[in-house]
Amino acid sequence: MLKLKQMAVAVTLALPMLANAQTNAELKSEIDLLKAQINELKAMMKQQAAAPAAAAGGDAVDPGEFAAVRTKVEALIDDKEAAGFKGLRIYAGLDPTYIYNRAKNSSSFAFLNNSASVNGSNEVFGYDNSTYGMAYVDFQKEMEGGTKLRLTLAPSKSTGSQYNFGNIVHEAYASIPLGGDPATRLMVGQIADVSGYQPWLNTYVGANNIVSNQLFPGFGEYFITKNLLFDFTAATFFTGAGLDILRGNWEWKFIAGNFNSARNDVNACPANDGSIVALVANGTIACDPKPVRSPTFIYNAYYYINEFSGFEFTGYEGKVTNWILGGATRLDSFEIDGNYTRGDFNGNLQYTIGRQKQGAFNGGDSQWWGLSGLASQKVTPNLTLAARIDYLNNQKNGGGTINVGNLVPLPLDQSTVPSVFVGDFYNGFGPGNPDLVANPGYDPNKGANRTSLAFSATYRLTPNVAFRGEIRHDHATTPSFYFFNDQSFRKSNDVFGVQTVVNF
Repeated sequence: MLKLKQMAVAVTLALPMLANAQTNAELKSEIDLLKAQINELKAMMKQQAAAPAAAAGGDAVDPGEFAAVRTKVEALIDDKEAAGFKGLRIYAGLDPTYIYNRAKNSSSFAFLNNSASVNGSNEVFGYDNSTYGMAYVDFQKEMEGGTKLRLTLAPSKSTGSQYNFGNIVHEAYASIPLGGDPATRLMVGQIADVSGYQPWLNTYVGANNIVSNQLFPGFGEYFITKNLLFDFTAATFFTGAGLDILRGNWEWKFIAGNFNSARNDVNACPANDGSIVALVANGTIACDPKPVRSPTFIYNAYYYINEFSGFEFTGYEGKVTNWILGGATRLDSFEIDGNYTRGDFNGNLQYTIGRQKQGAFNGGDSQWWGLSGLASQKVTPNLTLAARIDYLNNQKNGGGTINVGNLVPLPLDQSTVPSVFVGDFYNGFGPGNPDLVANPGYDPNKGANRTSLAFSATYRLTPNVAFRGEIRHDHATTPSFYFFNDQSFRKSNDVFGVQTVVNF
């Protein structure tokens, strides 16, 4: 009987702990412990009732007291469910970053700044101004019937903010089982792109893997910057609906969605400077006659080979915004990538090929293909070293991709500069220096092929805190990097960064 009394006292003393639980995980742990203790008490009471009366003595637990304890526990569980905490997971993280760019001669901390020049922002998207410097909070909720809701907010650096200045929504979608089958789901809302081995906030694996925007092992998240294929050939987000189908080791996604847009509308007018404006002249809308008016078809599949490896492919088919010509032109793109993680080693490989109608700097069709490879090794329990190499072939018709803008001409000597754009001189794309004296080999019909080599070191101070350093060298086959100090064009540039990542 002594043990029976001790169990009852333990249950009673655990109630204040339950009330003071600080997180959902702690609350669930306390509730599960109480449930186990209550079940054990029930079993002991049944044994006591079945034993001879003499065995009961004066040590028996008062059934009334036990019932009161059980009622309090059940009330706490009901309150948790009524407050909406059942099935709710919350994650958050931030990664303030210091970045140095040799061509720009700029040295700055970057955090919560914008990554595109859209509707009021004066910044330019670049590999040195991509998805780092973020702060996000991610809410995931699974409801009765299996419906899942996800809302991820990321001020200034969300997928939405790149095309709709001020938008803090990174992802906002629901996953609804069809016909009661959790393996066949309808997806509706704004969904971050999932192509390549460097996905936005690790979107495509599941609820438990958004530990940090830059700390998830197995998918290349060991660098501050992203690879060339992620930054310049991949989509950012889709707004629409699709199917998510699990069959054996395969997961398929088929989506009809607006490509990098919350809405396709005839009043959305892409201009050559990369902004989205509604031009009004004499009371009439003066827009491009061929804006994006229909969704794009996106397909994605991931195959889980085993616990160590898998591969994925993604394709885009449809008309999307043309940042060189304006309006909407046809895009056809395909990528395939694979990952291998075993023990302390991680490896990733990606191949991408694509083309866009009239998307090149000389007005012709743009075309590209590229490779990216990454390897990382944990050399101590806390320290991981990584290397990445990228190659992007983009010379046809002067170069250009779906994420490369045609920047305005620089103030050079007009007597030696043809009346053409130089390309994207922030990121090293296009024909390069148009000065025929300084660059007698200038050809407006031949763009730069790009390579990048990066090394990083990540030190985990705790499971939720890490420090990272990266050095990166980029090279172009034309003198297409503009150096602001001396107004020269060169074929290479260097970037250095240091980052602190904190997450829960």
